[in-house]
Amino acid sequence: MAEENGKKKKFKFNQVFTTIIVVLAVFFAAVFAATIFFIKVVLPQKNEYSMLSEANQVKYMVPLGEDLIVNLADPSGRRFIRVNLTLVTDAEETQGEILKRKPQIRDAVIKIFRTKTVDKIREEEGIFQIRNEIITAINEMLPFGKVTDVFFTEFVYQ
Repeated sequence: MAEENGKKKKFKFNQVFTTIIVVLAVFFAAVFAATIFFIKVVLPQKNEYSMLSEANQVKYMVPLGEDLIVNLADPSGRRFIRVNLTLVTDAEETQGEILKRKPQIRDAVIKIFRTKTVDKIREEEGIFQIRNEIITAINEMLPFGKVTDVFFTEFVYQ
């Protein structure tokens, strides 16, 4: 009888040990499959996105400095805009030229906004047009290099 009890305990131990090994094997197989899926499917999409963002990355930015407060072209004369800009340039050398010509650039931006009405500024297309006018005006001033984009870091009108 004692021998039969020993065999039953040994059999139960072997059965529990085998079950644990099978469960661990299934767990590791699932982890391996998930890792392969992640490497093959998820990572390549992330790399494509990062390559795209590197191509569109903004490299050279020049903040224009203090806010510009400009009266708008309004019949009542009570409308104004407070705006702050950051210019995106094509090269590092262009940054230095923009810093040298900052008063001229600020003057050009003021002239552009003085001709605009509140209705024009409210429109999405109007902001796009203003942005293009600013880029064109600044690029005409620069002897070399160019401004590729303008970011409005502050834009409040009243």
